[in-house]
Amino acid sequence: MNNYDVVVIGSGPGGYVAAIRASQNGLKTAIVEKDAKLGGTCLLRGCIPTKSLLHSADLLTEMKEAKAFGINPGDVTVDFGQVQKAREKVVVKSAAGVAYLMKQNKIDVHAGLGKLIDKNTVEVQGAQGNTRLTAKQIILATGSVPKRVPFLKVDGVRVLTSDELLSIKAPPKSLLVLGAGAVGVEFASVFSRFGSVTTIVEMLDHVLPIEDEEVSVEMEKLL
Repeated sequence: MNNYDVVVIGSGPGGYVAAIRASQNGLKTAIVEKDAKLGGTCLLRGCIPTKSLLHSADLLTEMKEAKAFGINPGDVTVDFGQVQKAREKVVVKSAAGVAYLMKQNKIDVHAGLGKLIDKNTVEVQGAQGNTRLTAKQIILATGSVPKRVPFLKVDGVRVLTSDELLSIKAPPKSLLVLGAGAVGVEFASVFSRFGSVTTIVEMLDHVLPIEDEEVSVEMEKLL
């Protein structure tokens, strides 16, 4: 029977933690996820994989500057395919960890797009057809997606969101980043160090505009 006390739509950090806590408190719980892996935007396309790319970029920078500290690493080159393999390995391992937590906490996982039918019903549109779940409480933890602008069509080749850029096969010769928030600055930092001629465009007065101004000013110096 697909009757639950709690159904959570979305398996990101908000969703899977809520599901675990509900189950720990004795509630029959299910989680619905449209992606092939659990973990949501943060784990699959955001915070975690970008930190893997940043780590690779940091290692490259340290090795290039090592000679000033008496270390001679020789010619330093980038195998970007291996950089991406390392990123994917981190994602796969982390997603498997979330799946393990669901199993350990006896949380049912339903693969598919969750759609609210009414206040107590969720329809899961999955590969094998549609399934309906009933719940006393439904938690919406649907996460975030890259913002689109109406005058630019994302084609995945010349115009990309952070999703497409994350899995690109080679660093572009040049890169224009629209937006200097955390995501934009991260990607600009990564790809400039991998050899892309990088430009950031920000309509507000500083990069990282929602951070303290002194942080923004220091980041601009570093960039």
